[in-house]
Amino acid sequence: MELTTYYYTAYGLTLGSEISLPPLKEIGPGPVDVFIRRGKLALSPPLQPTKIYRAGLQAQFAQNGTEELWLSWAPLLSFKIVKGQEIIIDTVQTDEDILSLFTLSEAIGLILFQRGYFLLHGSAIQLQDKGVVFLGEPGAGKSTTVAAFAQKGVGVLSDDMVCIRVSKTEPPVVLPAFPQIKIWENSVHGLQLEKSEMSLVREGVNKFSWHESISFSEKPVPLKQIFVLTAPNELAGTIVQVPQHQIPIELLSYFPLADSLLQGKPLKDYFEKSITLAQTIPLVKMSRPANFAKLHEFVDHLKMSL
Repeated sequence: MELTTYYYTAYGLTLGSEISLPPLKEIGPGPVDVFIRRGKLALSPPLQPTKIYRAGLQAQFAQNGTEELWLSWAPLLSFKIVKGQEIIIDTVQTDEDILSLFTLSEAIGLILFQRGYFLLHGSAIQLQDKGVVFLGEPGAGKSTTVAAFAQKGVGVLSDDMVCIRVSKTEPPVVLPAFPQIKIWENSVHGLQLEKSEMSLVREGVNKFSWHESISFSEKPVPLKQIFVLTAPNELAGTIVQVPQHQIPIELLSYFPLADSLLQGKPLKDYFEKSITLAQTIPLVKMSRPANFAKLHEFVDHLKMSL
């Protein structure tokens, strides 16, 4: 039986895929940068537990240098990522939402890592033709903040993982991911969003995917500023500038992939890119707005001030 190939764009790359990836923008057939296919994986090097969790499962990771990487959420599915060009999925799973959730997170992140991009666990918007990034611990409100901007018609660049092209000769650029924001039900209600415009991320979880009606920015934009959102307190909205020499260490804590990747040359490269960013991009810490009314005030303020 001949397999269907779907064609998409994400992070500035053209993807060919044997599996349907609904959040992505489908395009016409043509040459691809990355191919995603099903396959039975041979034994990997010994897998080690990571800090990464999806759907309640802890990911395990192995590598052979940087050109062959394995990521496993056994018994659900496993990936092999090869030379920044191929993702092989070993699974009997057929649920498109599950396959998309796992493929379009850390698996595609490993492709971007192999291609030399600078990655952060965060979300990004386009404001006044510039990229603004929001970082923070899980639950800090990154996606909710981006959803509040999207509600005001601001273009979304990415949710969950931010991909930045860093060069010593050109300003840093944020690459657009795909049109999707994943937010919890309480944020849907708090922002008074139309639940009818959303779909469940997966059965049994009160988290929703908003992708049909959001404004999505399809072109790369220069990075303007990075916010780190912290827990709300009585000084909510107060902005604290992070000193330039501390920015590389701060950014390191938001590396979205297995920490064991950052050894030797990859760690050196990551720090060099962090230093390059620190030289031109301000990084500030801000306690996130304590309620949805204050969040909307913050959105309006930032729209006016940047």
